[in-house]
Amino acid sequence: MTDLQTGRAAKPQGLEFVGSLAGWAGTALGWAVLAAWQLLRCAICAILVLGEPVIRAVLVPLAFLGFLVTMIFGFLIGDPRFPRWGMLAFSVGALVLYWCYLGFMSLFMSLPSHDCER
Repeated sequence: MTDLQTGRAAKPQGLEFVGSLAGWAGTALGWAVLAAWQLLRCAICAILVLGEPVIRAVLVPLAFLGFLVTMIFGFLIGDPRFPRWGMLAFSVGALVLYWCYLGFMSLFMSLPSHDCER
């Protein structure tokens, strides 16, 4: 009987309290970091969502008009001084820049998965 009680009495009571306090502090810190990340993510997402119509209104027509001008002056009329490949690269670059903006915006959004049923 003494062996069972000595195993229990060998553990100091003060260290148990410090261990539980450290565990509680770690959990609280984890929740605080998670809450801060969610607030920061929502703020960045709001700014990106509000800026998306402006970015779309600038980059998509710029890409389309650049492509149209390239087709007309570079290939149909065939002006030798017109920088057709540079202008075509500019048009594609404007569209890719808009797609990169959408991809960056999707990093901060969390959408529900479509495979779960409600």
